[in-house]
Amino acid sequence: MSALDEKYMRLCFELAKKGSGFVSPNPLVGVVIVKDGRIMSMGYHKKYGEAHAEKNAIDAAKENLTGATLYCNLEPCTHTDKQTPPCVPAIIKSGIKKVVISNVDPNPKVNGQGMQQLAEAGVEVVSNILAEEGRELNRFFLKHIKTGLPYVTVKIATSLDGKITAAEGKQTWLTCEESKKFVHSQRSIYDAVLVGANTVNIDNPQLTVRSVKGRDPIRIILDGNLRSRIESETFNSNESRTLILCSVKSDERKKKEFSEKGIEVFEFESEAENKLNLRTVLKKLSELKITSLFVEGGGQVFEQFITQRLFDEIIVLKAPISLNDGIDAVQLDGDDLLLIHQQTLDKDKLMIYKPKQVEHVHGIN
Repeated sequence: MSALDEKYMRLCFELAKKGSGFVSPNPLVGVVIVKDGRIMSMGYHKKYGEAHAEKNAIDAAKENLTGATLYCNLEPCTHTDKQTPPCVPAIIKSGIKKVVISNVDPNPKVNGQGMQQLAEAGVEVVSNILAEEGRELNRFFLKHIKTGLPYVTVKIATSLDGKITAAEGKQTWLTCEESKKFVHSQRSIYDAVLVGANTVNIDNPQLTVRSVKGRDPIRIILDGNLRSRIESETFNSNESRTLILCSVKSDERKKKEFSEKGIEVFEFESEAENKLNLRTVLKKLSELKITSLFVEGGGQVFEQFITQRLFDEIIVLKAPISLNDGIDAVQLDGDDLLLIHQQTLDKDKLMIYKPKQVEHVHGIN
């Protein structure tokens, strides 16, 4: 791997990120085309259903691409059962003679076939360039393809002494404006944000993106007993699609009220106290092409996702205040988690954890 390969691949990563929040359930892909030491053109996948990065970069070129090298963070596609034409034939037709990629696409419809077709056409193929960084970039897509489940991030805001609220049923603002901007930026890149009924009824959240520029996620309310107040802001701001997940045993009249308001009601067989099986819920969300889920509250929801190990990432925002009394945050097992990032956001401390033992995503080559 040369320094130039790394330079151009990192540029692919930066281009790919421009599609965050818009290309799901497709992967984030950026392309740089180089010839004689000069960048000829660039492109990225801008929106689901629109042209892929390779096609955008080839079409953007103003000069002949014969003999050029194409850098792409994910293996070019070959399959035709989608809204756009496959990329490999366009690459071959352009005269490009070398393709450098970061990751093989684990989609069974691709999974090495793109590289094979390129090689059979006489195109040199180099793979595994900054592969770990490439996997991190497309962690949502890779988790979804490999497991049939969305990538789940749990976000917890706590006080210095580990409380999430001052008292049961009381709304408590803990973190600063910079933390709020960070949370809104995260919402903008996830397909959906999820909270429980208690959070809806106590905090009256909009669950939209306001503090930064970005698109609103799908709003999902986990509410087995259908206790959410229908007059909440969550159901009365029309910025984004809203789903409520409840038990088949919950009140039929309330189901009808939510449906008539334009809220999508999904019913599930329930367990004790009408609790929903989270794995079943996640499978359903994946069927709805939701590949990433940002879990924002409250305490009971956090505990369910964490104790059942149905998370891929935990974000903790710790405010420099002590509540003394209040509701404790779910306890995190330090022996089971790896701190991968930390920084300060004004006066708050941001920490990001991942499980030490990961059975998916990072095992992909």
